[in-house]
Amino acid sequence: MSEGAYQQVWAQAHVTLEELLSQELPPPAPMPERDRSSFMYTLSSLFLRYLGLLRRLDEVYDQLVQPQKRQLLRRLLDGIIGRILELKDEMVEAELTEYPCLDIVLHDMKLTPVDLEIPIPKYFLEQRGGSRTCRGLPRLRRLPLQGACIMSQAEAIALIQRAERARQGRLQAQVMRDIRRSEERERRARERMTKECSHEEAALCIQKVWKGFLQRKHTKLERQMEMEFIGMVSEASARPGSLRVQIGEEQRRLRQAEQEEEYLLQLTRVRNSVLEAEGTDIREEMKEHIRQWLIECHHLTGKFPEYPDEEIGGSQVLFVETTPEQVPSASYSALHTVDVDELMRYELRNLRLAVDREESRTDKEKAKGKVPGGTGMGVGKGGSFWESRGRGDCLYLGSPLLMAKADPGPSLLAIRQNMALYGVLRLGSPEAHKLAPLVRSLLLAGPAGMGKRMLVHAVCTETGANLFDLSPENLVGKYRGKNGLQMMLHIVFKVARLLQPSVIWVGNAEKMFYKKVPKEEKEMDPKRLKKDLPKALRLLRPGDRVLLIGTTDRPQAADIKALSRTYERILMLLQPDYASRYVIWKHLIEKHGGPLACSVDISGLAKVSDGYSSGSLVQAAQVVLTERRRLQLPRRPLVPAEFLGQLAKMNPVFREEEEALRDWYNKTPLGRRRRTVAQEQIEAQETKDKKKK
Repeated sequence: MSEGAYQQVWAQAHVTLEELLSQELPPPAPMPERDRSSFMYTLSSLFLRYLGLLRRLDEVYDQLVQPQKRQLLRRLLDGIIGRILELKDEMVEAELTEYPCLDIVLHDMKLTPVDLEIPIPKYFLEQRGGSRTCRGLPRLRRLPLQGACIMSQAEAIALIQRAERARQGRLQAQVMRDIRRSEERERRARERMTKECSHEEAALCIQKVWKGFLQRKHTKLERQMEMEFIGMVSEASARPGSLRVQIGEEQRRLRQAEQEEEYLLQLTRVRNSVLEAEGTDIREEMKEHIRQWLIECHHLTGKFPEYPDEEIGGSQVLFVETTPEQVPSASYSALHTVDVDELMRYELRNLRLAVDREESRTDKEKAKGKVPGGTGMGVGKGGSFWESRGRGDCLYLGSPLLMAKADPGPSLLAIRQNMALYGVLRLGSPEAHKLAPLVRSLLLAGPAGMGKRMLVHAVCTETGANLFDLSPENLVGKYRGKNGLQMMLHIVFKVARLLQPSVIWVGNAEKMFYKKVPKEEKEMDPKRLKKDLPKALRLLRPGDRVLLIGTTDRPQAADIKALSRTYERILMLLQPDYASRYVIWKHLIEKHGGPLACSVDISGLAKVSDGYSSGSLVQAAQVVLTERRRLQLPRRPLVPAEFLGQLAKMNPVFREEEEALRDWYNKTPLGRRRRTVAQEQIEAQETKDKKKK
């Protein structure tokens, strides 16, 4: 796309943003919505429209070259991310669930399930690369310089000789193995040959095999072309056009860096030229404005005011409410502010000497050097991750199931969506973290093999966050005593704030809140952080991009009240449904087998693998699709029985385990609120029916 095309996309997105703002803030204030379903429908439609807006503006920001426009777009993107996170929080409060079903809204807005994906802004990758480089430099400086290993010439020659002799031995063994295999093949052929065949019979046999091979190859190619034509399979190779588009995008990103560097250089030159040409006039005009302010305050109050302290910006606070016509130059905040403040403070002291005759007070202020001010002190203080197990599809019939009083449970797409909202978007953008509702902690609860740890590492990968492991197993024998524990938490949270963004991970989070510690784990002392960790979390404020993520596969063993007080958001991970299993199997087989594996009945494989976690599916695919098996695919295609044999050796997620997890989730604060509201609705409906009778 050209620069003009991206400008047009930006203009269309601007029109959409104006429509959204007029919908959210109409001129007459609307009445509060009393119907919960209508209110949830409005929030869902706004949520999806903002997601589409974020997707379009992120594409424009990634490919636009002009630096000034990119700065404006960056602020706009941060604001949209903050609004999306606010809408997510409102949807949770309205629906009382972390996994709202948006299938009806998707159908009404004529959108596809792909539009439910949370787009990760591409500028997160730029920040991630820069932050990793900056963090790595101090660490490299602290590492001691280690000298090269000194080796004599004889030792070096002996090392090379050993490696070369080993290589020759392996090669000779391979040659002898091939010779023995060939001799064995010839011996078996001689044993099978009872009589010699004629030349005609040999030629006929060769022709039969060769023609059969050509026909099978031609038939397979025709079938592949037909399936690609009707859209049943993806094309085997990327089109040349898509490669050209990717090359063009990379070239634009390189031009962005060049334009940004040139923009900063020109900005410095213009600032210096303005400083030389108009510096004196600007200084005198600022002094005249400040004198006028001092005289007006003296006429009104009878004494001169206190000059604004440097901590709150000095004389800059006097020009905050002025209009552009009153301040002809926009360089007041950058040019001569410090010099003018020093001169005006000196002039203010002289005025006080001449008018108020307060020489003693002036001497004290000179000795102190600063004018004390409580207000100034107060102002100064204020001042590509979802691979394998992360893949999955959405619930296409979630709303009908809820109307039938059935709980469908979260899909893998909903889990991925929540991790992007609670983890990636909040940690990736400092401005969005300040604008969005504060979320300090997150708990992932689900059976083993659901990819909980993978999601934690995915958040760190997408945001470039540092990972701190505070799992009970990792703290065994370390930081003994109460003082040592407090020192460890102090260091972890201090370093996490300094090296933002940061993720603090607690594996097996239920052990920290055991109802009763098992005998075999008493020496581990897993409840050491039960009291101190929540206290440290409360010190986090908006702008501190630090997130605590806990993972557990046995949440029933923990005290649910203490666990809920520590973790503000709790996400439940269940076994994948049919749609998610279909997507996972298709991705795994295509990843390892390519287009040769398209003959596998993926639908049947997804049905018979019901009850297994996504980790079990990944493990089965890795065991079956080895390098040797992939080489045999042209001669021996894959069959579902190969995967089923490996799945039979693994333990599925039993129904009792899933029901126990659902019962536990219903006892969480959000689950209890949801049950209370459902009970109130049932009672209200019964009362309404009785009145009709």
